[in-house]
Amino acid sequence: MCLTTTARRSWWIASKLKINGQPQRGYLTMDFILHGYCGVYCGACPVVLKTKDGRIGEDKQCYGCKSEKPTGYCATCGIKVCAQRKGYEFCNQCGELKTCELMQKFVSDKQYPYGQCVLKNMETIRVMGLPKWVEMQDGRWRCKNCGASYSWYEETCRQCGQAVASYKADLHSASEPNC
Repeated sequence: MCLTTTARRSWWIASKLKINGQPQRGYLTMDFILHGYCGVYCGACPVVLKTKDGRIGEDKQCYGCKSEKPTGYCATCGIKVCAQRKGYEFCNQCGELKTCELMQKFVSDKQYPYGQCVLKNMETIRVMGLPKWVEMQDGRWRCKNCGASYSWYEETCRQCGQAVASYKADLHSASEPNC
């Protein structure tokens, strides 16, 4: 399934759901939103992938940072709160981006090494547009052998066992990530 800005998983489920032989469209309304305010691609998040695959409990499910149901850190992220407060879709709309302590901390946080790519991601979104960027990211985070989605951290495809490029492949040099 090729994802656009929001993956209409719930519509797909609802379109397959039948009660007394009648399709139940609009039955579920949860959307995946695969781009974060900071420029992260949520479609490669392990929690989002487990949610999509039905491999995680309802209380831990996440549909993306901007969705109606973020979870864990994404539910309370300071970057997200700031962008929402200022009315921005992405942090690069803010004149304070280059001096933002929250963004500087995220980009350099060893716990979230994929964060090193977010500034370049936001510039790419600005240049090529969000739909094309999401499509490009969807392809980036799929196994070239079988097409299965995988997370930032995986180095082997869960589906076919093929080697895949984790976030490490995007970090050729600390000064110029190849995101």
